[in-house]
Amino acid sequence: MSKKSTSVIIDDIQSFIDRIQFYTDGITFDDFIANSMIVEACMYNIQIIGEAVGHIDDDIQASNPQIPWALIQNMRNRITHEYAGTDLPAIWNVIKQDLPYLKVELVKLKNKLQ
Repeated sequence: MSKKSTSVIIDDIQSFIDRIQFYTDGITFDDFIANSMIVEACMYNIQIIGEAVGHIDDDIQASNPQIPWALIQNMRNRITHEYAGTDLPAIWNVIKQDLPYLKVELVKLKNKLQ
């Protein structure tokens, strides 16, 4: 199997972010926690984002410290290994605060790579 390019990985991550934003558009935190399908869909996509980040070359990560690569992977690990005790306010914060920032930074990174 061939390795995906960083550009393709970034596209994938942006797609996962778009899905999460679609699922949570116009809802409150209370709406979020009341809908297990939305919670699970968002958590799944956050896990996939964390996995995808792990496939971005270390040198690209090191040259782009504005993106919290390790924190993204750590969130994936927390969801994967502590799923029953997942902190939903923290997930909501990731969705509403961190993912929009990540999306902007990934656009900048992709532009640098072209």
